[in-house]
Formats: sequence, C-alpha cells, structure tokens
Amino acid sequence: MKPTKFQVKLYTSAGEIELEKLVPVFHRWIREKRIPDELLIDVADYAHVPQGPGVVLIGHQSDYYLDVADDRPGLLYSRKRGFEGDFQAGIEDAFRRALRACQLLESEADLGLDFATDEMLFRVQDRLAAPNDDVTYDVYRGPLEKATGAFFGSSGSLERIGSARDPFAVRIVTGANGSVGDALARY
Repeated sequence: MKPTKFQVKLYTSAGEIELEKLVPVFHRWIREKRIPDELLIDVADYAHVPQGPGVVLIGHQSDYYLDVADDRPGLLYSRKRGFEGDFQAGIEDAFRRALRACQLLESEADLGLDFATDEMLFRVQDRLAAPNDDVTYDVYRGPLEKATGAFFGSSGSLERIGSARDPFAVRIVTGANGSVGDALARY
C-alpha cells in the first residue's frame, strides 16, 4: 500500500483554548521557518465556526490545525501531498510530524497548551484508496501498532471508528502517560 493522505490528531489536556492567540504564533512560524523541511504558506482562522477546524497553518505538503471538532480540541496534522518512502515510514512520519508540532505549540508559553499522549486519532483522507471497512483496517492495523509501539512503548489498543460513509479512522489508546517529548525521544 502506498502512503496517502494521513491525518494524526493528539488531544489537548487544556479545557478552553484561546484560538485567536494562535494566528500570530503560526504567522511567526512561517517567518522563522519553525518547521524547516516544509514550505509553510498561510494561516486561516476558522475560530468562529463551532466544532470546526479552528486555526490552520497551511503548508504545501501538509496543514496543521488546532482543531476543535467533536468537543475534543487538539493538534491535527494533515498530509496533503505524497510521501517519498514506504507505507510504514509514511505512517511514522505522520506521527512524528504531529508530535513535533505539539512540542512546538507546548513551547509557546503564551498559549498554555499541553498535549496528552494517552489517546490519538489516525485518519486517511482518501475514501477511494482507504474505504472505512474491515479490509482497510486489516491493512493498517499492523503498521499502526508498530508505529504506536515505536513512539509510546506499547502497541496500545486500536478501534476503527465511523461508518462506511466516513473517512477511514482509528482511535488509538496508547496507554502512555509521558509527554510529547518523551514520545519523540523514544523514536
């Protein structure tokens, strides 16, 4: 299977998030090239949309959302363009980029954000290549368990969520209680 449009979401431990504070932070990230191996282009503010995408750092290869969907705020990494590498490496790259963005956000003292590592969401935004069914789950289960083990120390528990009309999505309960930095150091 060829790596496709992967999304990884890690949830915040914080309650209410002041989304408007993110706009100047993301603009500074663009100027300072805080994510050095990506071309960051713009910032979109959707804070006015209830249960929406929040604030988005738009890039050429990927987008980074501080997403507030489902009353579960968190950082959502979304790869839009292809990945040069094998399937497993593509999943691990998506995990790493999401964790690294969370670490950068945690380092922004004015935001007061903290991200939990005990649960995450993995999604594929390509219903043609990855329909939300048991066959796709069987293909992704092993690589997701391997990536989860590499970053969090155990394969955790995986649960396919959503209906056949939804993008393929897996809720991953890692069982980890460490920090984002701990997960990145482990990998």
